[in-house]
Amino acid sequence: MYHIKEDQRCIRSSEMIYEGLVKLMREKEFAAITVTDLIAAANVGRTTFYRNFDEIEDVLWMRCDQVVSGLIEYLREYRQIHQDEPRAAILKPVLRYFYLHSELIELLMKAKRIHIFEEAMLSRFKPFKAVIGAFYGLEGDYVDYVVALRIGGITNILTHWIETGKKQSPDELADRLSVIVSNIGALEQLL
Repeated sequence: MYHIKEDQRCIRSSEMIYEGLVKLMREKEFAAITVTDLIAAANVGRTTFYRNFDEIEDVLWMRCDQVVSGLIEYLREYRQIHQDEPRAAILKPVLRYFYLHSELIELLMKAKRIHIFEEAMLSRFKPFKAVIGAFYGLEGDYVDYVVALRIGGITNILTHWIETGKKQSPDELADRLSVIVSNIGALEQLL
């Protein structure tokens, strides 16, 4: 768990620790990184690390929560500007956002911790479950299935797109996938 206080010194220290982790992950496997390595790379003390984080993985959790919060804000702004697009069309803005912010997904993939992204997305989108349920005309567990389907799909699309070098533009990929999914039709054919 991470526990960053809202003062500038703690925020800056946590950013330095993240930047140190990024540097180390370019040099070695995530599992081989120690707290000693990390505090040396970040130029902070051991006490500073443990004041903000319980373990190294928490640094990835912190950044993931920050990035997903940024995504939600971006989606709100996008929705205000593009009111004419279907409400269910979420892939295009997500791809646009991660076209510019793919570093975190790349780190999570390298560390074999992509589940952190999925869990952060589930956590951040939980407050929207009522809206999602109303939109799809669903309630209870079925809303959870729709959320799981959307987040799982987005995660897999993002990881494949990033693994293959983001060859398609965000809009091109979103438009093409939208056509493919609409042509598939029934969920049974998708599975």
